[in-house]
Amino acid sequence: MSSLVLLIICVVVFVLGYRFYSRLLALGVFRLDVNYSTPAQSLADDKDIVVSNRQVILGHHVAIIAGPTTIVGSAVAVIWGWIPAVLWVLVGTTVAAGVYGLGSFWLAVRHGGLGLTGMVCSLMSTRARVPFAILGVVVLLIMNAVLAWLVAELLSTYPSAVLAFWLQILLACGFGWFLRRRGPQALIPATVVVLVGALLIVWIFAKIPFAFSGALNIDFRGYSVVSLDATAVWVVLLFVATYYTTRLPIWKLTQARGYLLALQTSVLLIVLFAGVVVLQPPVVAPNFNTAIETPTAIPWIFVTLTSGAIAGFYLLMAGGITAKQLARETDAQYVGFGSALVDGLLAFSVIVVCTAGFNSHDEWMEFYASWEGVQDLPQLIGIYISGIAKFASALGIDFDLAQTFAAVVVAGLIAVTLEAGIRVQHQLLAEVNDNYQIVSLRDQKTLLIITVLVAAMLALHDGRGQGGLALWPLFGLWNQVLAVFGLFLIGLALRRRQQAVGYVFVPMIFLLVVTSWALILQLIRWWASADWLLIAGGILLLVVGFWLVWEALRTLRKSLPALDTSLVESKIPH
Repeated sequence: MSSLVLLIICVVVFVLGYRFYSRLLALGVFRLDVNYSTPAQSLADDKDIVVSNRQVILGHHVAIIAGPTTIVGSAVAVIWGWIPAVLWVLVGTTVAAGVYGLGSFWLAVRHGGLGLTGMVCSLMSTRARVPFAILGVVVLLIMNAVLAWLVAELLSTYPSAVLAFWLQILLACGFGWFLRRRGPQALIPATVVVLVGALLIVWIFAKIPFAFSGALNIDFRGYSVVSLDATAVWVVLLFVATYYTTRLPIWKLTQARGYLLALQTSVLLIVLFAGVVVLQPPVVAPNFNTAIETPTAIPWIFVTLTSGAIAGFYLLMAGGITAKQLARETDAQYVGFGSALVDGLLAFSVIVVCTAGFNSHDEWMEFYASWEGVQDLPQLIGIYISGIAKFASALGIDFDLAQTFAAVVVAGLIAVTLEAGIRVQHQLLAEVNDNYQIVSLRDQKTLLIITVLVAAMLALHDGRGQGGLALWPLFGLWNQVLAVFGLFLIGLALRRRQQAVGYVFVPMIFLLVVTSWALILQLIRWWASADWLLIAGGILLLVVGFWLVWEALRTLRKSLPALDTSLVESKIPH
């Protein structure tokens, strides 16, 4: 199979999906209303809730979701062959992720004034707040700890990307300040300038590598007080930087940085796919790979290849951050469904690199020789970065420069997702604390410090920044249970308005079945290997899952009177 043919098929499916299916969802299912008052209009606070240009929101949301889980999950999924991976990306993105993405924005706009846990309470019951908060916090905690380590690993592995990575943050600050002063009419010229500036920064500072190695040791009277290797030091610096960026108003840095990274991601994809057109490399991976000992493709591909298809934390990111910026409810189609397609396109690019980027079938089989061999997350990301550079070199671009640029962009995407994860985790903890008064806090700054410290402690408890990896096998399962619950909330909101629910409940039921199947299989495996930490995490997930299912059944059984929308809905006067 030619990789060029696969690329054409992917583009056609995504274009048709957006042209027809997203329109069906927007008009026939969610009934998006251009006159509906969004949180950005009715609850603007000039900090985290501000009206923004929909192109900027799309870029910001893409940067949040199109990161490490997309790259790693897609690279791992190829082990079962290129056909299962491609099919799940194409079908999962257009049918499942598109519905989930659009629905998440619609749900957040309709209930945006209540917060994430308040939204759950309004649709189900106050009892559902606790399991939902546990589910969201655990997913984000594991994700944040691992993401910080991945960025640190990239900065250590690609020293030529370090200065460009940090300097682009300053460029994004200037970009955000400029857009705030000049308004959306200056977006196009500012975009051109900032993108050229970002590329120049990479070109100039790629020649100036910055790295430190070895270990940082602090001794006192012959006793070791602190011993950190270079990766752990980067992890500490990243969490400190994330703390300060999270405290800033979203328009000052976070939104502009996400938009800038989405632009650079677009450049990466254009270069990669242009290289595919020039080289037209054949797919050397097998159609279906059954030659090695791996978990079966079903159900594991649906848990492994989450981003690019459907991932639970999308709901948290939309409800906690990006949906609060929408000027019109109808923009949910452009941003929600559109970002799912861009994420799917990134996932497809990973599949191209991991199936057609190898020189031969034997080389591919050597890399994918075992299931354990594809669990090295930095190695998988490195394969993708090197693959981009390989295809870029076919266009006459210097390999090392292309590799540095790819490393800067990928590290930036991971860092933006980390910042968003800390921001949303802080929101969830604040909402729970406000309702139950668990601890007495003088201000939100203290809770943010606690949020950052807990994630940092999980990452650093092993002294090398890899502490989050101990819980990483749980992430996919917890993430997909969150996706199931998110789809249920969207369907429940539709049902209360007597709108079509089949488009949401069908992928929800499918995902519920395959995730439950995977969880049972994994618990059996962990029990056989006596991995008690993961068993405890799996049992906790079962408890939380059954709790949410019980609350869901209670909600569905009882009569559903007309929803009192006075607290969550308003119309703009005509």
